Amino acid sequence: MKINKYLSVTALCWLMSCCVEPVKTPSSASPVAGNPDGQLMNYGDPAWNSFATKLTQSRESKVHLFQLGDSHTAADLMSGPLRDHFQQKYGDGGPGFISPLPVPGNRYSHVHFSRDSGWALTTSRKNSGQNFSLGGNIAQPIREQNQASFSLTDGQASLHVQALYRTQGNSELKLQNVSHPLKDTGGQWVFSPSYNINSPVSFSLSSQGNPALGGWMLTRPGGGVILSAAGINGAQISMLNKWQSGWQQTLAQLQPDMVILAYGTNEAFNDDLDINAYQTLLTEQVSMLRRQLPDTVIMLIGPGSSVMHKQAAQCAAREPAKLRAVVAAQRDVARQEKLLFWDWYSFMGGPCGIDRWAERGLARPDRVHLSADGYKKSADALWEQFDALVESTAH
Repeated sequence: MKINKYLSVTALCWLMSCCVEPVKTPSSASPVAGNPDGQLMNYGDPAWNSFATKLTQSRESKVHLFQLGDSHTAADLMSGPLRDHFQQKYGDGGPGFISPLPVPGNRYSHVHFSRDSGWALTTSRKNSGQNFSLGGNIAQPIREQNQASFSLTDGQASLHVQALYRTQGNSELKLQNVSHPLKDTGGQWVFSPSYNINSPVSFSLSSQGNPALGGWMLTRPGGGVILSAAGINGAQISMLNKWQSGWQQTLAQLQPDMVILAYGTNEAFNDDLDINAYQTLLTEQVSMLRRQLPDTVIMLIGPGSSVMHKQAAQCAAREPAKLRAVVAAQRDVARQEKLLFWDWYSFMGGPCGIDRWAERGLARPDRVHLSADGYKKSADALWEQFDALVESTAH
């Protein structure tokens, strides 16, 4: 995650790569938590009851959770263990939505990209005006002979694969050297039909029609839970305004049962952040999702504890000046718009809680990101509280 000028891109690339391996910590090194009763709140989401019921019936039909966020999501070190919890209890519906090609600094807990050739990748992390869609990535073939591949890391092979694509004419997608026609979309982003295929998946794209890929949707046969994780390093909620205005309709094609917005850390590091303008923007994004997805649960995951000025002695000076205001603004939006809200900051112990996590090997030296164990402990806590809420609703 890019935190303004305080973390370099090089340092962050190193950070994301070394987060993959868990840091071993003593079993007694549990984080200091806040008040569990106040961490996960349902402020009356109108779709919650039907969602909870559908979740308990997920062996027969799929349940899809789609998370959008910053580098905490891009690393899949927290959403990955959360996905595991859901799938262990309610069935494995597949990995979900992934980028079209490997994106530097991003990873997926159950998908591995092999090397690609003959492609150009553009991301909304640094670029604007590229007609980005859901996920904020565009992969285009730069020569006719192009190739790439991805595989599942859990040993399971059977997949249903859909491509998010756009063309200005008819084109052709090859999967495992089998050709599939792609109809002209008039330059609009759509999902292809579902193709049954086994992992590993090799693919290439005809250059005819000036086509582009925006991502892949990977599911398994039958029911189960899908948790898609679409994170971008350095992202704020304003990143969504860099995507084309119809990205919510693209998301709606995937019929998500829950959308999770996991932003706030980068906003908190912006000393010039106008909290009122931020709250208005967050409300607008939620409202657009509500209009497009009226039967979908929406949850906000607030930023965790972090430290901006590590040399300062007092906690008030160490923390980002806007951190607590961002948490409060998210809670206010959740209350006003009838959403779910998980207070990650409170779970981590509140003011400067990340210092105590770092002492126990649960946070990285930057005092912003967590170790793999720290992310897993956070995911475990969110799962336990979420599962308890589902159980209390369904029964």
